[in-house]
Amino acid sequence: MELELFRQDLIQTSTCSAGTLAVTSLVLGKGKSQRDKIFVAAGNQIKGVNKKGKEFFRFNTQLTETIRRVDIFEKNIWSAGEYVHNHFIEGKDKALYLCPDRINAAEVVPLAGPTELWPVLACQDRYVRLLRGSEVCYEAPTPAAPVSLQYVVESHDPQHRFPDAKEVLYGTDTGSLVQLLMEPNSARQGFVLPNPKKLGAVSAVYSGIDFTKTGLNNIVIGREDGSIEVLDLEEGGQLRTVFSTKLTESINALDGGFLTGLLAQEFVLHTFSGKVISFAPPGGGLLVSNPEPGRGGLGGALGGQRKSHAVALPGAEEEERRASYLKQIDRLRADISVLKQEIEAERSRFAQRGGDTALLAMSAPFTVQDKCKLEADEACYVLSIESAVPIFTVAIQSNAQLQMLDVPSNVAILSRSPPDETNGNLTLATYRCQDSTNRLAVKFKVREGRAASLSAFVLPAISPKACVCVRHTIRPLCLHQRIQQMDTSRPTNELLITGSFASGDVHAWVTGLLPDLPPTLPPGQDGASYVFQNTLLGTQLLCRYRGGEARFVSDLVSTLGIIHEHIMREATNSKLRVNVSFNPSAQSLQHSVALVWPQLERQRALKKTYMMLEGLQELKMQDGDVSYLTEEYRTVLDRADKIRQEYKEQPQHLDHLVALIKDLYLDFCKLSGVSTPKQRLPALEQLLHDTSSSLEQLMEFLLGQR
Repeated sequence: MELELFRQDLIQTSTCSAGTLAVTSLVLGKGKSQRDKIFVAAGNQIKGVNKKGKEFFRFNTQLTETIRRVDIFEKNIWSAGEYVHNHFIEGKDKALYLCPDRINAAEVVPLAGPTELWPVLACQDRYVRLLRGSEVCYEAPTPAAPVSLQYVVESHDPQHRFPDAKEVLYGTDTGSLVQLLMEPNSARQGFVLPNPKKLGAVSAVYSGIDFTKTGLNNIVIGREDGSIEVLDLEEGGQLRTVFSTKLTESINALDGGFLTGLLAQEFVLHTFSGKVISFAPPGGGLLVSNPEPGRGGLGGALGGQRKSHAVALPGAEEEERRASYLKQIDRLRADISVLKQEIEAERSRFAQRGGDTALLAMSAPFTVQDKCKLEADEACYVLSIESAVPIFTVAIQSNAQLQMLDVPSNVAILSRSPPDETNGNLTLATYRCQDSTNRLAVKFKVREGRAASLSAFVLPAISPKACVCVRHTIRPLCLHQRIQQMDTSRPTNELLITGSFASGDVHAWVTGLLPDLPPTLPPGQDGASYVFQNTLLGTQLLCRYRGGEARFVSDLVSTLGIIHEHIMREATNSKLRVNVSFNPSAQSLQHSVALVWPQLERQRALKKTYMMLEGLQELKMQDGDVSYLTEEYRTVLDRADKIRQEYKEQPQHLDHLVALIKDLYLDFCKLSGVSTPKQRLPALEQLLHDTSSSLEQLMEFLLGQR
């Protein structure tokens, strides 16, 4: 019963020793004498606990950041915070690395030998970095921001093409999984698991068990939306899903081993609310009978993949363990029943004394986890809210006009309220949950142009009622996302700003404009260079700046107009004098309009079809047989439901595109120093709404030839 006592003691000790600080990392030691010892990081302290539950080690790192990841190998300690990675030997500083962007995950990999471990960092700026001491050996670019990282001891390389390479798997915030084969001087990308179903980000990866008995360990991934997948690598190098399921809360961590039995290994996961759940293959686990192949559970799924005719029966020791676990469950159920009775008794006494429920609500807050992420494929944002208790309703408030979109997976009814412009509330909406759920997704579109804020008020479905408010900032260029390189073949405009400002000043201006940037400049640098892409139109933006000079290059002049307005306002507030020069390009204006034109034509055609549909349906009601109509009109009648569904949000789409071209015209004239009479704007708007107008006519108008 050593495993049972070890698990119980560990939970009690970690709860007591962590005190008021949350445990942010928990790992086993990697040294030969440390593999049965647990190391816990809380705040800036690292503590060691043996299998009897006694604390044998404590180290105060004196770091200012909270430790997010810790690794221990003999006398070596590696700790990763939000931006700083440290290496300690016998409690003394050995190396320090200040990352240019946020560290999302960290691992140590034996690249130079079994006893020489090198740190690997997954960073928000879309790089996986290999460190040797305080120096970066190399940076491997990633297709999206990596948020999870896992070193795989037994590489998924059955042909041994790269015998000296070490395998690292990383998951991205867009939901893809990528294999990276690392060597001391280089790295190459292996297989890639795309995310066509648009599932959540890969928050945890594990590969240590061969469930399917193919000779290679399966890969288990857990996602932020609660999805779990067990993957198998086929002979052709393609990944195949052999088991999948979905929980109601996000997955925080994954691991595996002999957990509840000695017959088969299982993988275990930890969820947002603190649940620890294990999944066992056929014959694994003590608390459930062996499932039939093809039926529910990991056992059924994997049992159908391999031909297993019989499973060894548990011996006397296994039966004894099973009986012990069942007794524990019965004891826990009895304890829960007693606690429920005590809660009801206390609730009755509280009501009889006339207690103040408001004070009770304040003393019992609940935890909410939220994330606002740009969906590049749809050029919209998704605010994900996850609560430790069921959600009753979520109220949305913003000082920007948001276009709220439907989310099919939501079990909530959306109610929109008219805007309150007097108080600056341009968006007011409420999501009321119909079924018990701990997760809610809020999807919306927003126009670029000015900074705004978004507040979500989360009310739980428990009594007494309380509220947790989460806030997010919407930046002026919120639809831009980071990319690695700029396409130099495009016609571009250039905005140059010079003055007596420092590099920190201009970096603060840029971070106020664009999302996904570090709060400070990279260490030891006087400036920086970033490339962004507009997810709605596909235009690009280059930002290159240093102390006294900032250069912005884009093929969309409206982007430069927003940058100009924002920086001039910030410089005026800081009482800094700046000089502005603009190099326009008529070819760039034509290029930008050509990108918007197909979308504008599609939205205009949809409006025309919808207006036509009303008359056609009236004809159908009167005549019944409409076979005399042309094929085009009959097709419109057949697609009536789909056309109505698309048109529900069409006026906002069309108005957005019209306003985009108007802003493009105004910004081009303003930055070029051309006087634009206001009486031309109504004519431009009429031209944009006219379904018979062409791109050539629009360009003639914008260039002043009409």
